[in-house]
Amino acid sequence: MRIGNVPIRIDARVTVTDVARQAGVSQPTVSLVLSNNPKARVAKSTRARVLQVAKELGYRPNLLALGLVHQRSFALGLIVPGFANPVYANIVSGAERVAAETGYAVLLCETELVNAAHHLQALIDRQVDGVIIAGLAAATLPQEDLRRLNVVLINQPSETYSSVAGDSLAAGRIAAEHLLELGHEQIAFIGPSTSLPAFRLRERGFAQALQAAGIAPPSDYWQRADASVDGGRKALRALLTLGTPPTAVFCATDIIALGAHKAASKAGLKLGSELSLLGCDDIEMNTLVSPELTSISVPQRELGALAVRQLIQQLDTSTEVSTHILPVKLSKRGTTGRLRRR
Repeated sequence: MRIGNVPIRIDARVTVTDVARQAGVSQPTVSLVLSNNPKARVAKSTRARVLQVAKELGYRPNLLALGLVHQRSFALGLIVPGFANPVYANIVSGAERVAAETGYAVLLCETELVNAAHHLQALIDRQVDGVIIAGLAAATLPQEDLRRLNVVLINQPSETYSSVAGDSLAAGRIAAEHLLELGHEQIAFIGPSTSLPAFRLRERGFAQALQAAGIAPPSDYWQRADASVDGGRKALRALLTLGTPPTAVFCATDIIALGAHKAASKAGLKLGSELSLLGCDDIEMNTLVSPELTSISVPQRELGALAVRQLIQQLDTSTEVSTHILPVKLSKRGTTGRLRRR
């Protein structure tokens, strides 16, 4: 074929029939092997021969044909608020890796400029097999649209939809225990001004651990901020103007903590000795500041990967709603240390 003066080569697609002929087996046998059906009764030697021939011939499944047979699009939607917070980029990275390994495409939707409900409707129109939602409260989306899809939520518990999450309650508790072990009693908290469940659970775990230790911070020690570097900077400046400033601060996100880090440095405070600062998520930028930011490590890429696996399992087996909680841990660096007098 030639378009204008440019020749176009069209290679014939390798089919199941081609693989069957080369492997010396029937076409249904090849179909069973290539479907990865664990219940398929095919001899190990035959399975190995079919897979080797398929690899040598460069066989690729015809997703359009498979979609017609299985009534699937082999596409998944992933809705995130944006990428100002690297957490969501890491979640997307984990999700796309597993999706690619299992033959699914990911349609990425970010809501910074486009309404989430509009994205949801567009995914329904494209007949995606399911949708993963991270960083957005499912309750704020049109419920009639959500009910038309297979849904997995990230970092928000639900009785209606399956979810995967880091252990946010434990994250807050670990943060409090770390600061208490360092001898701090004047401990403050900065959280984003949002109702997302993960942040509220981090706050709850933190407050419960302080209460169990007999620590009752004054209301001025509990700050709300925009979920941004500038929000964290302003919140810490407010804490430092108090008559008795805190000696330690836990921020519910690293983005907020990095803003607080900047404010503390500008105020001439030595982080780790005169003020202990602790974040949550453990993003890569924590190691680019000096001193490096102590944080509660949440497995972001694993959350994205697990969400895709859970969604595909729902498609394959029609499993009931389930919840998976992944453990978190303390990543201690230079911004936290034993209490010292300023």
